[in-house]
Amino acid sequence: MEHQYCVFYKNDRLQFGWIKEIRKNKLVVVPGQGKEFNCAPSRVEYIWKGKTYEEEKEALSHLLEKSKWAIAEADNIELDIIHELCETEEAYTLDELAENFLDNHEDGWMRVALLIKLKEDEKLFQQKKNQFFARKTEEIQEILNQENKRKQTEERQVLEQSWAEELIAGQLPSIDDLQMDHWTQFLSRLKNFVIYLEKSQERDYFCALFHCQMRDSEKLERNLLEYLAKTGDAISWGKLIIKRSSVDFVFEKEELEEASELIKDSIWQDSFGIPTTDLRNLEIFSVDNEDTKDFDDALNWEETEYGANVRVFIADVASFVDKDSVLFDKASERIASLYTLKEIFPMFPPSLSEGKFSLVQAEERAALTFEFKINHSNEIVESKIYRSIINIRKNCSYKEIDLAIESQESFWPRLWSFCKKQAEIRKENGSLELDRFDVKLDISSPDQITIKSIRQNTPAGSMIQELAILVNHLAASYAKENNLPCLFRNQPPYSITRELEEDEKLSLNDINIQPARVSLTPEGHSALGLDCYMQISSPIRRFVDLINQTMIMASMGGKEVPFTNEQLLEWAKRGDEIQREFNQIERKLLDHWKIKYLEQNQDISYDAQLVRTFRNGKAQVNLLDLQLYSECTLDEGITKDAIFKVKVVTAESRYNRVVVSQLADENIPIVQTVESEQVAADSISS
Repeated sequence: MEHQYCVFYKNDRLQFGWIKEIRKNKLVVVPGQGKEFNCAPSRVEYIWKGKTYEEEKEALSHLLEKSKWAIAEADNIELDIIHELCETEEAYTLDELAENFLDNHEDGWMRVALLIKLKEDEKLFQQKKNQFFARKTEEIQEILNQENKRKQTEERQVLEQSWAEELIAGQLPSIDDLQMDHWTQFLSRLKNFVIYLEKSQERDYFCALFHCQMRDSEKLERNLLEYLAKTGDAISWGKLIIKRSSVDFVFEKEELEEASELIKDSIWQDSFGIPTTDLRNLEIFSVDNEDTKDFDDALNWEETEYGANVRVFIADVASFVDKDSVLFDKASERIASLYTLKEIFPMFPPSLSEGKFSLVQAEERAALTFEFKINHSNEIVESKIYRSIINIRKNCSYKEIDLAIESQESFWPRLWSFCKKQAEIRKENGSLELDRFDVKLDISSPDQITIKSIRQNTPAGSMIQELAILVNHLAASYAKENNLPCLFRNQPPYSITRELEEDEKLSLNDINIQPARVSLTPEGHSALGLDCYMQISSPIRRFVDLINQTMIMASMGGKEVPFTNEQLLEWAKRGDEIQREFNQIERKLLDHWKIKYLEQNQDISYDAQLVRTFRNGKAQVNLLDLQLYSECTLDEGITKDAIFKVKVVTAESRYNRVVVSQLADENIPIVQTVESEQVAADSISS
């Protein structure tokens, strides 16, 4: 019988077979290798008649022999000459191409050889169903470019794999001059992968390159940081956390140009039409941390026959930053300045945040002034808000003013007495009086970190905090009385969850309180014991404060409300989101350095307090000396809030992991802290 042969697709590969019969509209095909099978017509690429054999074995042998011949013969076909002789707009069947260009075109195996050639080299002809079209020169060039690009990509990937293997092995790859640009790009892409990890577009590629998985992202992150450090292109873990922030702290060229022009503006400039009072003759002081550069506020105490005048000066930013400026737009994106142990990321360029706006000593500055007239009983009898020009006598530290209060120096004890009176009034109205305990680390020598136990309720800190609350309340009262929509900070009433012992102080664990929220109407602030409250005391550091300052100064000058309610609400929402993000960043970075301290001091004991226990028998404790939560193994019988000694079992800053265990031996040295120092309890905490 006469046999029919075919080429068909199996597993996306073109294979040879002979057709034994047709069964139920399907071809029964005997492949060159393997068992016969039912082949759907759609999988068959081409069918032709071949030599007749009586025995199937002979047909199969002929198939194997001729298929090898067809594959070899395909290499001899000059497809480029065939392409030149074809019209680019015309369609050709395989049989037509064979008839026109092959000497032995009636031989089915020769036609198959041509088909193989067309399939192997698709840059000259494009196949559409059973027709072939000669490609245009432009198409061919594009295909060649793509092939070349693919080849280069494969070569680059092979090279990058070798680099990755060397880095994994702890070796620095040897890079020649021709590879330098590629190496630089590779490191840049690797950095982006470290930053974005799960969200990286090259996640799968780099995971394969470095034989890693995303499920242990923390370990992966640390390993990749070590590889980058080995290349000399290190990025610190802290910088990595900052780069992952949704806020861009890099100042653009337009911002810096605007800042340069703004510096030239006169401090007497006022775009709101508010009378400006010259108070440069007054003795004015700021109180802040020793390393502060962006001074938002300052104060003045003036004795009078009826008592005293207390003036609080807030840096005037609104008069200089126009709402249509790039500076304003970028500040609305950053929302606030970010403070870390190693670096400050300001909301405004340093030339403004530490220069033009900052209330630095011996410099004349514009300020929004909040003046309180008080009697000899420390009661406020009158208050007002106005704009002024001032000259700071001195930028004082908290430590200096604590000493001044203790030694009864100058007016400071009198001012402290006034502030205590205001705190007592708020307490009578339900304000919460909570001890705030924080830790400040000295990382100037990263290999010898020291800690400072800091209570934020020293006299100087509490005094500045109370003055900030006074300012923010007076601003909120002004807006409330004038029906001015502003970003009010409201906090619903809280509840106390247990009955306290006599003289026992309230703690956060004893109250049920909802987070403060921002809205356009004043609803009161229960934790501060105030009928209305807003933040306005830190316009250099917080965008919300700048917005409120702008609204109030526009109202004072009789101007139209500069922002819509929709804009205010959008800024309020973004402000809350970004502030939560910043709080997490600051906490992560601080905890990282605390764990580094534990790494360096594993041979001493620490006071710990039980926070909670878990079903697996483990517990979470708070290391009181560091205010750091840790996993702990405890003896039975330890009750919640109990305080006991622990020792460090594991401290790995590389993975931000700490494990401690309850201490049985009381002879281990306890943690040593340096002298207490006041932390920033300024307007930021308010």
